[in-house]
Amino acid sequence: MSIYALLPPLSPFLFSALVVSGLASKALHIALHIRSLPFLYFVLYSPTLILPDVFVIILARVLLRFPAPEGRWQCVSTALGGALSLITWGASSIQFGFFMQTGAEVAWAAGGSFLSDPAAMKILLSGISTVSAAATVLGLMSWLVHSHLYNLTGLGLQAIRDLCVGSYRARYTLIAAPRKSCMASMDLRSLRRIIPAVAICVSLVFLELTRPSIPYDHLSGALPLTLLDAFNKKSATVEGCREPVVPFPLMTTDGKGFSHPLFQPDSSFVEQWSRATWLPENPPRGFSRWDLSPHDRAEKDNHFSFVCGSDDGAFFNPKNDPLKVTNLGGEIYEPLQKAFKEHSVEVNHVVLLTLESGRKELFPTQQGTPLFEGLLASHKKENVEEAIDRLVTMTPVAQQLTGEYATDSKGNKVDLSNSTWQTPPQEGMGGLNVRGAMTGSSLTFKSVLGSHCGVHPLPVDLLEESTLEIYQPCLPQIFELFNRGKSQSNVNGNQTARSNSEAVKNPWKSVFMQSITDDYDRQNILNDNMGFKHKVVKSDLESSHAKYKVKGKEINYFGYAETELRPYVRDLFEEAANNKTRMFLSHVTSTTHHPWSTPDDFKKQPYMSDQGNINHDLMNNYLNAARFVDIWLGDIMNMLQETGIANETLVVVVGDHGQAFGEDNKDMTGTYENGHISNFRVPLVFHHPQMPRVDITANATALSIIPTILDLLVESSSLDERDSEIASSLLPEYQGQSLLRPFLTSMVEPSHHGHNPPPPPPPARDVSQLEPRSHPDSPPKRSVWNMGLINAGGSMLSITTAGMPYRLILPLKEEFEYTFTHLGEDPGETHLTKAWTLATLIEEVSPKFGDESAAWLQDAEKVGKWWVTEQKRIWGYREA
Repeated sequence: MSIYALLPPLSPFLFSALVVSGLASKALHIALHIRSLPFLYFVLYSPTLILPDVFVIILARVLLRFPAPEGRWQCVSTALGGALSLITWGASSIQFGFFMQTGAEVAWAAGGSFLSDPAAMKILLSGISTVSAAATVLGLMSWLVHSHLYNLTGLGLQAIRDLCVGSYRARYTLIAAPRKSCMASMDLRSLRRIIPAVAICVSLVFLELTRPSIPYDHLSGALPLTLLDAFNKKSATVEGCREPVVPFPLMTTDGKGFSHPLFQPDSSFVEQWSRATWLPENPPRGFSRWDLSPHDRAEKDNHFSFVCGSDDGAFFNPKNDPLKVTNLGGEIYEPLQKAFKEHSVEVNHVVLLTLESGRKELFPTQQGTPLFEGLLASHKKENVEEAIDRLVTMTPVAQQLTGEYATDSKGNKVDLSNSTWQTPPQEGMGGLNVRGAMTGSSLTFKSVLGSHCGVHPLPVDLLEESTLEIYQPCLPQIFELFNRGKSQSNVNGNQTARSNSEAVKNPWKSVFMQSITDDYDRQNILNDNMGFKHKVVKSDLESSHAKYKVKGKEINYFGYAETELRPYVRDLFEEAANNKTRMFLSHVTSTTHHPWSTPDDFKKQPYMSDQGNINHDLMNNYLNAARFVDIWLGDIMNMLQETGIANETLVVVVGDHGQAFGEDNKDMTGTYENGHISNFRVPLVFHHPQMPRVDITANATALSIIPTILDLLVESSSLDERDSEIASSLLPEYQGQSLLRPFLTSMVEPSHHGHNPPPPPPPARDVSQLEPRSHPDSPPKRSVWNMGLINAGGSMLSITTAGMPYRLILPLKEEFEYTFTHLGEDPGETHLTKAWTLATLIEEVSPKFGDESAAWLQDAEKVGKWWVTEQKRIWGYREA
């Protein structure tokens, strides 16, 4: 027997592949949302969910007839049907492969962006094994049923035709039209057969027209029709007019129906702040809103836009931001005041370390977190103590940076003598450690915008911000502005130092370093827009002109391990020490990114065992990658000490986002379209050897980094007189709070428009926008609303308030659900409440958590939707 006899005929097999793949994809699609669907409604509308699939199946069956050799159109028809089947088979395989990797489903709308990015393609290809496995299984199932499916479908279509043409028998072609009309061939018997069919069709049409659009329109999507979303990409533009200001939805009133004036656009912005006295003649990029009025800017460079018919509110104005809560009127923490008065804190250099997938629970690892308990669950009871002792010694450098020292299985403080870095033994020193920080985005460089520029990201997929003007000055641009001021002062010979240190006269040098590519999602363009003139990235490491030859191999699809940067980092530190240069180093780690590979010579530890019903290999790889990065941080701290600049360097450590695993949530892993809280809790540390240790518990974000750095530079007298004036003027312009001062969860509204508000109340208790005023004439309060975009950026928004334990995942597209959690009672988000509408969500939440939670949800949705519109406006983003 020939092997070809075992192979299925081409057309029946392709048809079977389309049916099996399409229906399997639909089953997975529905299963991912089944728990949030009311059972009775689901049963009622379920027949309508497969109507698009039925249409695709009929179309494919008509196209995929047995080919007739003499029919040219028959070949074309078969080719079209075959292409339809192969596309469906491939798309379904990708969907199942993606689900097996992450627990989520593919968003085809973002597919076009990934396919056009070579670096992103490597991410997609990393899951080729699971996609291939899914394709093999679907192909095998299709082969087993191909003849039955093909014949049964053909008979079914013939039966439908016969209902129409009665006893007329035409040659079975599925395309040729009968020569007799339906009405001419009908008899009473035929009519009896048609009536039930017509009734079914009418019922389906009625259900289709009356069903709620959310979520059933999304659930009824069928392959390959849903692939068309990948070609429906909206583009950004900053040409023409910006959108007008949208009123804030939670305006307070004076009892007579009038909105509180602080929530209205301040028309004095252009006149009072269009030019700043401290701005040089040709300022760096990033300061244009102080340099020219909007009309002047439009005449100078048509890259920028303005509001049609009005300049008011065209660009970001902190005085008009209803979400801004400032603590600049509060006192600096007392231990810091003493250190600043004694001039023991000197900040001549800033190192900003961004930890890829840096979870707070691993910075440092210690007992008492949901993650730690999940890690121990993989071990047998008799091995738990050994597992604890191994886990708590995993990140010793993080323990020293944060001051959060772990305890072993006996309750004793962990011995850190084997750490790669030993912090100087000064008790109570080390700087600020923030517990409770959240990221502004689970997409890395949207998050970086917050830490480097103090801005909220743009709520659209991927890094569209790279094509737009960043609405606040970034750190490199601020340091460049300091440099230009120094040049003018040196020429005029009137340089004045505010401290005895000669370092305030030295110029700043901003450098960006990472051991991976900067081509992914236009990061190189963004770095340039942020003001970095010096960089070391993968292309520089591999260059034939590289100063140091790469020693190791690439460890992932982005590039090399961080240790390849060691000689470049040392050179930069030595330059800062010897050449009297003030250094700003931004370094992004990458080893803790999927697939969590480490260099071959790095010895892995068995942090996870085999207990439980999931495979713990991925988590074990991630933990070892986190240990590798912890060792690398120790190397950086050692190089600061060895070059003699440790005592004058502020080291800021922040996570770009977290990383969800099966140990956190069995339903979904990874960051892509996953709003789980493990993707949002990040470390935030401001380390300085001469700063007293201050532990801060605050629901802060990376928006506080620039205000804290500027505040610290001013208060520690680390700037000359002119730079201090600039920093003091810029400080209230940013949306975040300075963490040198007590963090406020809300602020009493000032009664005037002054740029510097009166001293805020002490943060003795948590208050929020929801808190009722005791008297109609009492001043209103505004809350700290923290927004976090969920990777890839345009689909879901995480919303919290600093004074409340609630969290809402707000869908920005119809295919996603509302999700509520009470973080006080469920810090690991193991019991999510989901619904397709806010009203349904409130019905489920209110009986459990009271009317306060329901009121908060209503306000959170309003503020979240307003924030999305406002961010697009102040970024100058319009969808074409």
